[in-house]
Amino acid sequence: MKVQKEGGKQEEEMRKRSWKNRKNRRCPDCGRIIYYTRKDTFDRAIGNNSVCKSCAQADRKLTMETIEKMKQPKSRVHKKNISQGMTLYWQERKEQEAVKYRELKWLNLD
Repeated sequence: MKVQKEGGKQEEEMRKRSWKNRKNRRCPDCGRIIYYTRKDTFDRAIGNNSVCKSCAQADRKLTMETIEKMKQPKSRVHKKNISQGMTLYWQERKEQEAVKYRELKWLNLD
């Protein structure tokens, strides 16, 4: 819908601004009312056509059981494996930087 502005300029009216109750909207999947306290989050939700929390939870790929398992403290063996992996990562990265430095130094000598 086009709206006539001052000076003859036409501007397209935004659908979210023409809505009487801008703080509430219905979930596109289940139809529940979603309440918003901030206008910017409401506008973003309209633009992204986002769903309510329960519909978003239903689309999760991980089960709640898996999430609870991941929250448990790690065992000593697991922590040791993580530490070794990180050590190897940083050693390899340091070696790559050294190779780059040597190549750069060799190129600058020419």
